[in-house]
Amino acid sequence: MNIPMEPIRLTAMMSTQMLPKALVDFATLAAIGAPVMAVILEVTAKARKKVFYDKLAQQVMAMTLVLYLLFILCLGSAAAFFCRQIPWLKDWFINPASPMMMFYITLGIALAGLVPYKFSWKKLKKKKALHILLGSIGAIGGIATIHVATVIMQKFFTLQMQGATPVVPDIPFYTHFQTVPGKAGLCLAGIYLIMSMAFAASASGLYLVLRRNKDDFGRDYYKFSLPVVSRWALLPTLAQSAASAGVIYYICGLNITPLYSNIPVAISFGVSLLLTLICCAIWIVAMRSETPMRHKIGLGLTPLLAVLAHATLMAGTMNLYLSIS
Repeated sequence: MNIPMEPIRLTAMMSTQMLPKALVDFATLAAIGAPVMAVILEVTAKARKKVFYDKLAQQVMAMTLVLYLLFILCLGSAAAFFCRQIPWLKDWFINPASPMMMFYITLGIALAGLVPYKFSWKKLKKKKALHILLGSIGAIGGIATIHVATVIMQKFFTLQMQGATPVVPDIPFYTHFQTVPGKAGLCLAGIYLIMSMAFAASASGLYLVLRRNKDDFGRDYYKFSLPVVSRWALLPTLAQSAASAGVIYYICGLNITPLYSNIPVAISFGVSLLLTLICCAIWIVAMRSETPMRHKIGLGLTPLLAVLAHATLMAGTMNLYLSIS
């Protein structure tokens, strides 16, 4: 049997090139999705009067600040690297008129809500409404970051098509808040929002496993919490897969020939789907298990598998787009 080594090599090369972006996407979107998850869990704890939901919300929130730190470090490092490579890009990060100012504001709002939300859990134990409000502010700030990131990308790439060195628009930065992206931008933002929930829940499974000895809440707690985070990861991942299929359909329409005639594209999408199905299988097993901690290795690996699936999906989508454009 002849194994197509060259298409496999090209697929591996493109996926490797996409891996840094996939890692940044995972950290960024997980940081944005985790506060939403924590707030909903805390509200559920209050509604159902079940303390395990509250404990899980606390752990998810502790993970959130770690993710935000990683998120800021990744984006700061990427900005410093690209500003050295492309000097004119620096103006987009420091110019008061730059759309990037919107990003700094929404990030500031998110942290302004999340930091006190995390460190006032015990102090506001009897003032749950106020505490949930702080978390909601942080969660909304993160979701708003997805919107402004979509607007910034749309503005930047539109200007880049008009010239090799896009200049910051000479208008007040806050006017960009009123921009509503087109259908493609809105779909992209929607996919990012779904991914943020899937990545946050996947990261939560790893966090619970790593903190098992440090935050030992007992066997009953982990029997409860691991299936919960697995369910949170499974449903958005399935929705994300459906949305990704919609993007592929948007790119190639009814002409599916490029999906199988271009071997690197077929391999990329096949590997991404396989990795996603492995993650889903792990979460389903953990959800149904009476001893979910026995599946800690699988739960710990799902973030890595999710990053690899995301990288190969982006590689395949980029290859598909270039092959038909």
